[in-house]
Amino acid sequence: GLNACAYALQVEVMQQVFPQLRRAIASALQLPAQAFDAHFRQPTLIQRASYYPAGAGTAGKHTDNGFLTLLIQQSLPQPSLRIYSRGQWLDVPCLEGAVLVNLGDMLQRWTDERLVSTAHQVLHRQPSARVSLAFFIYPDIDAIIAPIGGGPSFSTAEVMLENFDSIWVSKQGAGRARQLV
Repeated sequence: GLNACAYALQVEVMQQVFPQLRRAIASALQLPAQAFDAHFRQPTLIQRASYYPAGAGTAGKHTDNGFLTLLIQQSLPQPSLRIYSRGQWLDVPCLEGAVLVNLGDMLQRWTDERLVSTAHQVLHRQPSARVSLAFFIYPDIDAIIAPIGGGPSFSTAEVMLENFDSIWVSKQGAGRARQLV
């Protein structure tokens, strides 16, 4: 049934897709392919389905605070997702069968800003509804991460709690995107 499909998708993301992406990121940074693996023995996954009604769905400017986010979105004729790159907001096409990868604030901090988290927003104005499935992936909840290149260590739990506080308690917004125009 429906539950079996949801669990199968989570297993596919966490056992097939994410390990390859994680190792590709390490290799792109000229690190051993397994450089991040020790911190993902029991990774934290938060999955969210977002429904945007016809003509009126939005999600404000933000970055995701984890390691990375995988986004599965339905194919639509007009883009609703926008990313901030090279000083401007750009539309992201909705391609059939594509999985979008957003880099997270934690990865930015971990890599001493060699990789930068993906600022994005949703401006959905189309006549049909939009649904996206997001997989927010974090290292093990008790992982202590020493940034590449030095700097103070931080924990997964600390990053998650800071983000919760920023959004729900102090209401300052999420991630570095709150600094963007």
